[in-house]
Amino acid sequence: MPTGFILAVREGNSYLFRRSNAMTRSSDVQSRLADFRARTKEYLQRGYDRFAAPRYAVEAASPLTGPALDVGTGKGLMAMALAQAGLDVVSVDPDFHGQKLAILLAKEECLADRIHFLCGDAAFLPFPDGHFGCAALMDVLHHLDDARGVLHEVTRVVRPQGIVIVADFSKQGFEMLHQMHREEGREHPLSGVTLDLAQDILSEEGFRLNKCVSGYLHEIAVLVKDAGRHVRNENIIGS
Repeated sequence: MPTGFILAVREGNSYLFRRSNAMTRSSDVQSRLADFRARTKEYLQRGYDRFAAPRYAVEAASPLTGPALDVGTGKGLMAMALAQAGLDVVSVDPDFHGQKLAILLAKEECLADRIHFLCGDAAFLPFPDGHFGCAALMDVLHHLDDARGVLHEVTRVVRPQGIVIVADFSKQGFEMLHQMHREEGREHPLSGVTLDLAQDILSEEGFRLNKCVSGYLHEIAVLVKDAGRHVRNENIIGS
């Protein structure tokens, strides 16, 4: 995979996507990596395995076909789980610094050659209709302000009979997060977008629910796109 990643630049109501080789200072990335490892250890002490959770979601949705789209990739853990399942993955997240850490973690797991990192808004994607065999949104719903825009675009780029995985923390999982943040003198913000709402939106977009499972402090829904459903791309994208 080329050094750097794709940077999305908004122009009017559309995005232009250009390859970016912008670098973050090594000390900054190493500091974020140390914070990530400390947080991962704390999660484990509280009964949450942040690596096992996305693997569980991928296993629940299998078999999957690629390429795969990971929306709101964060630290890249779902992207790595999809890559470990043998899929080529496109990771989309608006957080430049988070993506730099995700790239480093993917390299540590020898998965960087399977994951292409895209820094931008998932409501505007530079891919043709039906490009992906599957898509995943894990731990991103409660961060979304525009769930309909993102899920509409996911519908467009997933091919008929393709699978979408939507997952977020269970009630117990959110309680664990809130408790951690309160102990640090902070609050964990929630946008109000829930797994049930995401399922309703995807149902309106032509998906049917295949299964729901719970595990690793998560609720997971696996949906399949109607074979007759087609969403036209109305975004004007240049290069």
